[in-house]
Amino acid sequence: MKIEIANLGVIEKAEIDLKPLAVFIGGNGTGKTWTAYTLASILGKYGCERYWKAYCDQKTQQKYPIIDKAVEEFLQEGNVQINLIDFAKEYSEIYINDVSSLSHSWLNAFLATERGDFEKMKIQFYFSEIEQERIDNFKYLALEEQISFDPQSKNNLHILKEVSEENIYFYITSGDNFLKKLPKRVFKQLLIRIIFELIHRSFYSEEVYIFPIERNTFIIFPYQIEKNELVENDDNDEISKKRSIQLSTPIHNLGNILKDAYTKPFIEREEEIQIDFQISKYVQLAKILENDILGGQVHIDESIVGKEILFQPTEANIKLEMTVSSSMVKELAPLVLYLRYLAKPDELVIIDEPEMNLHPAAQVQIIEFLAMLVQAGLKVLITTHSPYIVDHLSNLMKAAKYEDKESLKERFYLERTEAFIPQEKVSVYLFEDGTVKNILHEDGRIDWGTFGNVSDDISHIFP
Repeated sequence: MKIEIANLGVIEKAEIDLKPLAVFIGGNGTGKTWTAYTLASILGKYGCERYWKAYCDQKTQQKYPIIDKAVEEFLQEGNVQINLIDFAKEYSEIYINDVSSLSHSWLNAFLATERGDFEKMKIQFYFSEIEQERIDNFKYLALEEQISFDPQSKNNLHILKEVSEENIYFYITSGDNFLKKLPKRVFKQLLIRIIFELIHRSFYSEEVYIFPIERNTFIIFPYQIEKNELVENDDNDEISKKRSIQLSTPIHNLGNILKDAYTKPFIEREEEIQIDFQISKYVQLAKILENDILGGQVHIDESIVGKEILFQPTEANIKLEMTVSSSMVKELAPLVLYLRYLAKPDELVIIDEPEMNLHPAAQVQIIEFLAMLVQAGLKVLITTHSPYIVDHLSNLMKAAKYEDKESLKERFYLERTEAFIPQEKVSVYLFEDGTVKNILHEDGRIDWGTFGNVSDDISHIFP
């Protein structure tokens, strides 16, 4: 997926090829996180929901005649079918760029800033190289809904898209009277929502999940908080004013990950595995993260009123609250819960600085683990300042070129060949001086002078 960006914060111009494992590096304040979060807002449910509402309100640039035609046919015949493959080939790139054209209007709310200026921002997507992959994604999507507009009658609207089918079907189970009573606007809004959601799912199957740097705090307290702030009135008397702290959508996204993990019985996860066995890989990867990196188990304790996330070290009989667990456990526990309870193939996972609070050895382990996630069918985008992560990523790409991979695995921290990732699945970009530069060379070398310059500087302070 190729992306052109202009006028996003400090970034004047950038061209990015977003591969299954994308790494953004650079100094503080160079636009890495803003870029990652902006892409998440466009490619995730957030952008989809705002776009279809804007389309219903006729506030978008693009129109889709096939949708208007389908609405008229349904209201006349009581059924209609839309070929999603044809729709995707004609409109999907146009669609996501039309979504992108509205992103400047929501980024302030998404990032929880009143001062950011996004009016001149432009983001353009190009999909030619992954067109067939997205078309295949459409074929494997499935949907079955039944909507009742009148509980007193048997008038039901059915929506059906079966696996491997190109068409999505809309039909009713009653006669003309229902069609005459059904407002055109209601059905049009429903059809638009369904079609646009399916188009979005062809990019990243279910959702874009964000793990912001605040995860260390919100694993302890994942919900929106309030505070009492003392302010002065005109008479200089102190009064207490209660207000909500403004939280960004990435933080809300993290809170939803934790909340969904709290409330989802594992039996539901087992049912998902029966439908798609690949999900079992993510449950297994959660165990690997616990055993090989965290050195203990992350539990959701249901023995008390409510639920609580606890950590049990491997060689201890005690379960610890997150408040007294190590900073590494706090950092990575949300990822454990996501993999165990929520992860599905082809989702995009964005992690801001996965190295935070990790010992250098654990930083090396985490890049091996993230490569394993990609090899298991997830997409991963990280921002990082870690030379350990960047250097070791080069090793993982080199190892992937060897025929006898088993002979190499003992040299690596997790000792798993699944961490060896082909270079064609990786992109690495340096954010610097208002631009973004591809620093992954054809030979697999990563040119990360932003780290090396500091090492040179401090090594020459004393002769």
